[in-house]
Amino acid sequence: MEVTAILGFVTDDAFAGRAVDPVDVPWGDARKHRQALRTAGGRDVVVRLPRGSFLADGAVLVEDGATVVVVRRPAEDAIVLPFADNTGADAVRRALLLGYLLGNQHAPLEVSATELRTPLLTGPGTARKLLEDLHLHGRVDTVALAAHGWTNTSADHHGQSATHGHHHAP
Repeated sequence: MEVTAILGFVTDDAFAGRAVDPVDVPWGDARKHRQALRTAGGRDVVVRLPRGSFLADGAVLVEDGATVVVVRRPAEDAIVLPFADNTGADAVRRALLLGYLLGNQHAPLEVSATELRTPLLTGPGTARKLLEDLHLHGRVDTVALAAHGWTNTSADHHGQSATHGHHHAP
């Protein structure tokens, strides 16, 4: 079956009472507007969405009257940094250093009111050592990432406009 539009979210009233056939879409594939997927129930789904689409957790891709095919974000390895465990000016400085290092790796960030999450782009031991070296209280964990998108950065907007407030050296 071919998907050319996101129909809504599984929590929408229109989909109440429908059986759910989940399709796992890892964080790294959520922005891919063209891809082939297989649902947990064995259905083949070909995604052909407009550029800029995002396959959020809970997005309904197919509806046949009885069943909906719904995006499910699988748990993946990540660095998790709870803000409540890292308080004070020095912890803020250390967290900013972590952000700087992650930015140099072009790592996407998910920032909520309670924590920072970023995908593990290195080995778990290396990530734990980084947290230890920065004296940050965080962990390497398996969590669902970017359920509804990443926290925007200035880099997210570079392709949207020829003029975006600053210029880059050639």
